[in-house]
Amino acid sequence: MIDYQNVTLDCSVNGPILRNLTFTIQEGEFFVLIGPSGCGKTTTLKLINRLLEQTDGDILFQGKRLKDYNLRELRLETGYVLQQIALFPNMTVAENIALIPEMKGMDKAAILEKTRELLTKVGLEPDQYLNRLPKDLSGGERQRIGILRAIIANPKVLLMDEPFSALDPISRSQLQDLIKALHQEFGMTTVFVTHDMDEAVKLADRICLMKEGQVLQIGSPDELRHHPADDFVTEFMQTSGGAK
Repeated sequence: MIDYQNVTLDCSVNGPILRNLTFTIQEGEFFVLIGPSGCGKTTTLKLINRLLEQTDGDILFQGKRLKDYNLRELRLETGYVLQQIALFPNMTVAENIALIPEMKGMDKAAILEKTRELLTKVGLEPDQYLNRLPKDLSGGERQRIGILRAIIANPKVLLMDEPFSALDPISRSQLQDLIKALHQEFGMTTVFVTHDMDEAVKLADRICLMKEGQVLQIGSPDELRHHPADDFVTEFMQTSGGAK
């Protein structure tokens, strides 16, 4: 579904940020990008919705080059969940969730019905939450709303950039279980950035381990555990908890 073809991003005096990335993310896959801080995983993610543009190579989305898509249309088909839980503070829960479907021209009654259904699905009673403002929510609740805002309009791909790293361990575990259940139900192609190998192992169909802007190994959690490509992969799995 998403094909990176010799993708390089070189915009600094210190050399390329990304170096000749070539891999494919399959439709319906939960694909996790992981690696040390500064390895390029978030940069790799941001190329998909063109928040950044590569300097060389191509990225294909459903067989068509990303650069050939209308940018607005591309982003309307791409859900995006950030660590910062970027809800609009002056808008209610219902208004935040309705943003993208309204931009896509969906019927308001249908949006409200779907919003109520999704709130119930993530354990938030609609009558209690629809008219709340973000300031009245906990961090875990705000992130649930952020996820619903990203998926309500059925995007073709969901991008998640360390969405749970700022949460307490209990909320983080709950949201990992939630996003795994939502992925299993909706089958949405998901690209997820984390620095936590335990999280990657729990969620991923395949893990892409990066270092210094390059891909070291792509495989299932078991493949990285039992057949590491090199000593760095072995060490990263062990020190990050993924060797369990």
